[in-house]
Amino acid sequence: MKKLLFIAFLLFLTSSSVVSQKMNRQKITMLKTAFITDAIALKPKEAEKFWPVYNQYSKQLQQLKFKIEGGKMREIKAAGGTENLSEANAQEIINQSLIFEKEIYETKIKMVKELSKIISAQQIVKLQKAERDFNKRILQEYGKRKRMGQ
Repeated sequence: MKKLLFIAFLLFLTSSSVVSQKMNRQKITMLKTAFITDAIALKPKEAEKFWPVYNQYSKQLQQLKFKIEGGKMREIKAAGGTENLSEANAQEIINQSLIFEKEIYETKIKMVKELSKIISAQQIVKLQKAERDFNKRILQEYGKRKRMGQ
């Protein structure tokens, strides 16, 4: 089963529409769902409870990451680039980033606590690895496509 999902995953990634500039988030989300479900061996009853919790926290984490990057970019742009940042502005960017990083950390702790009610600690460790592996594969495929000019 794992091999079949992995082969389907690779075939899907090699299609030109997946990692083009107009990535279809829905398809990537479907792939990620299948990849994680397989990697942590979710049973159907676990999956019913797992995915709503996982998706909720993933959305929160994504929003926090966008806030960090958006805030940094606005400050840098307002200053006219990184070279023109005053020491005070740079310090403010650092402080805001650290605040958001702390929020991300706290959100991850809450997520793990909630997920531990649904899946085992072993599955949570596998989940963390699966997320890294999935993101790495997506980035590798994107890089490969970019080098090929697609």
